[in-house]
Amino acid sequence: MTITIKDVALEAGVSIATVSRVINGKDRVKLATKKKVEEVIKKLNFKPDNTARTMIVKETKTIGLIVPSLNEYWARISEVIQERLWESGYALMLCATGGVLFEKERFYLNSFIERKVDGIIYCGRHSERDAIINDYLTADIPIITFDRKIDGIDRVFGDHMQGAMKAVEHLIRLGHQKIAYIGGPLSFPDRELGYRNAHTVNGLSVDEALLKRGDFRFEFGYLAAEELLRDKLDFTAIFCGNDLIAFGVIEALKKASIRVPEDIAIVGYDDIQMASLVKPALTTVRQPIVEMGCAIVELLKESMKNQNHIPKNLMFPMELIVRESCGAAHKKM
Repeated sequence: MTITIKDVALEAGVSIATVSRVINGKDRVKLATKKKVEEVIKKLNFKPDNTARTMIVKETKTIGLIVPSLNEYWARISEVIQERLWESGYALMLCATGGVLFEKERFYLNSFIERKVDGIIYCGRHSERDAIINDYLTADIPIITFDRKIDGIDRVFGDHMQGAMKAVEHLIRLGHQKIAYIGGPLSFPDRELGYRNAHTVNGLSVDEALLKRGDFRFEFGYLAAEELLRDKLDFTAIFCGNDLIAFGVIEALKKASIRVPEDIAIVGYDDIQMASLVKPALTTVRQPIVEMGCAIVELLKESMKNQNHIPKNLMFPMELIVRESCGAAHKKM
């Protein structure tokens, strides 16, 4: 037999409205009454009808999150977001797109709308103001982006231009003047701009032949490094758009019997856990993942409470973590 809210009310000796207030956490209920209702709910093993609840209170206590992949970086940020949402009573619906198909993003975003999620966290690869963006604006679903800029929408992001400049200027201070860049596509320009700005402010020119753009994967780093070596270009250091690219680069150099950092210095980006475990340990730019993940959730909750608020842009600084792969231990600073 299905237990209903009416059964709980009869057993507890209270009104249906009181049981509803206890379940939904709405309004104040005397502590003794609240405890009695909760005991009856447990005794009868009552499961609230979430569909009916959604129709009444107009919330599902569910947040949709879209990420490009579930590599270590995105898995970690997703974990932080999920934990923070759980503390606030929300469940997370996580979708990874593979980072290449816009149709996947469209499908997942439409699914979020159909399931009436309370908010959306968008970390997709496509930042165009597509019709789908208008869809969830008209659906009155609060949305926040992470490291993606869409006008009129709340945004949390890292200062990647500053982070890249720190990394490249560190290599320049170590004496490197021919520095290659292996990074992501032009649709994510900040790290490349930081690379270029570091050259400019230090009176160095950028050799365009030393730039390789692709995706943020180990395989791309490996192939791009092989291409640089095959073209016999002159460089003594490589700045990589993320740590996965750096790992691929180091593997390609190792295969070619080129030592890191003695022959070529390497700097990555993100400071994922493996960065400190590989040999040589990777010098990299650390993103404050916990702080950014918490900010994402708090800003989304603020937006859900007041959808008429002025959109905010929260930027976080990056930190250079010096380890073995840049060769700093072999140089006098």
